[in-house]
Amino acid sequence: MIAYHHTLALVDNSSAAQFALNKALQLARKTKAKVTALKVNKPYNHFLNRLGLIPDNALDPMLFVNKLVNKYQRLGVEVEIKQSQNSKDYIAILNETSASNYDLVVINNQHHNAIINEFVPSCESHLLRDSELPILLVGNKSWQKQGHILTALETAESNVAHRELNQDLLDDTCQLASLLDNDIHLLNCYQLENWSMSLQRKQHFISDEQQRSQHWGHLLDSAKAYQLANDHLHLEQGLPDHIIPVIANKCNANLLVIGAGEHHGFVSDLKGHTASVIIDQLKCDILAIKPVTH
Repeated sequence: MIAYHHTLALVDNSSAAQFALNKALQLARKTKAKVTALKVNKPYNHFLNRLGLIPDNALDPMLFVNKLVNKYQRLGVEVEIKQSQNSKDYIAILNETSASNYDLVVINNQHHNAIINEFVPSCESHLLRDSELPILLVGNKSWQKQGHILTALETAESNVAHRELNQDLLDDTCQLASLLDNDIHLLNCYQLENWSMSLQRKQHFISDEQQRSQHWGHLLDSAKAYQLANDHLHLEQGLPDHIIPVIANKCNANLLVIGAGEHHGFVSDLKGHTASVIIDQLKCDILAIKPVTH
C-alpha cells in the first residue's frame, strides 16, 4: 500500500494549469504527505532563448507553481521546489527518485500519438517501464466526489507474486476510494481457451460458459472482502488494451488503478505493458502500481 509520506510531482513547463502538481497537493492535504515539485530545465531552452526563438513574454510556469504552492502551504502542506537540468523529464525524475525517498510520482498524461509512441517512447512510457514507484498519470478532469474508481485485475494468474500485486491494487484502491469519497468498480478481462485448433482434445474439455463462470468466481472471490454489489463487478471477454478504456469511459471513472511492469521479455519490450498501451486512450487519471520485488 502506498505510504503517502513523500510525493514527487513534475512541473509542466508548457501549461498554467499544473494538473499534476495540483492533484499531488490535493492528495497530500488528505494524507499529510510532503510534496516535492520538480521543474526540469531543458539545456536547449536557454540556447533557443538566446537565438530569440523563445519570446521574452513566454509562459513562466513558476508564476503559477508558486501561487499554487503558497495556497497549499497556508493549508498546512509541506512543499519543496527543486530544479534539475536535463534534456529528458523521465531521466530527471529517475535521478531524483533514486537520490531521495519517494512513495509516488505524479505527472501529466500528455496523450501522445500512439504510432509515434511505438518508436519514440514518451516520458510516461519510460517511467512505467523503468521506475519502481507507483506512477499517477493525471489529466485535466477534476476528481468528482462520490465518483468511481475502476481497478483492473487479472485473476487467471495464480502465482504468489501476481496474487500479491492484485492485493496491492485492491488495498490502494480502497485507500484512494476513502480519500476521494469514491466507490469501487472491479474489472477482469479474460481470453477463452480455444480448443478448436488442438490436434488432441483434452480429456477435460471446458466450455466457453464454464470458462466464463470460473472467471466470474475468481472476480467474486477478489471482491468478497469489500462488499461490492454485482453491478460494480465487470467481467469482459477480450484484450485488456481494448476492454479497459471502454469500461472506464462507461463508468465515467475518476481513476483507473492498474498493475504495470509485471511481464518482461522480448515480446513485452516490443508491445509494451497494458498500462503503457492504454494511457493515450483514457480520459480518466491512471494509477499504475508495480509489483513488489523481493
